[in-house]
Amino acid sequence: AITLDDACFATMTTSDNTAANIILSAVGGPKGVTDFLRQIGDKETRLDRIEPDLNEGKLGDLRDTTTPKAIASTLNKFLFGSALSEMNQKKLESWMVNNQVTGNLLRSVLPAGWNIADRSGAGGFGARSITAVVWSEHQAPIIVSIYLAQTQASMAERNDAIVKIGHSIFDVYTSQ
Repeated sequence: AITLDDACFATMTTSDNTAANIILSAVGGPKGVTDFLRQIGDKETRLDRIEPDLNEGKLGDLRDTTTPKAIASTLNKFLFGSALSEMNQKKLESWMVNNQVTGNLLRSVLPAGWNIADRSGAGGFGARSITAVVWSEHQAPIIVSIYLAQTQASMAERNDAIVKIGHSIFDVYTSQ
């Protein structure tokens, strides 16, 4: 049997949907996740379904949604706040640093000497997203969250848009 730790690793590093559903089952399902998010102050993010249905992304459907601002704030609470223990903060950061499916997104334009911990998503109706924390030895961490939705763009075009937005963000941030 797979441990929850192994399921979390697989989910966070390879986007393994089966592992994600194992985790969901262990934490009370989508309602358990949403309830936890409310407890830590995230009033927008909600999970209503399991994989793969949660990726549908229909216009006007509020199920399984968040906003870039809400998820960035939640990631900040997870990594730098008190929502997780220090041990679990380090574990989450490690899983995100070792993400194996985001190399063609922000990682592809990350300035030399910078670090990134990220998680991406994709779904129906043009949905594509990434949320990341980036930092260097000389710059404090920033959280970047980019969401695209309801576009006719191909996945390659959506990825390219995220790369261009990320490049602009890094240009501004590194010039400060």
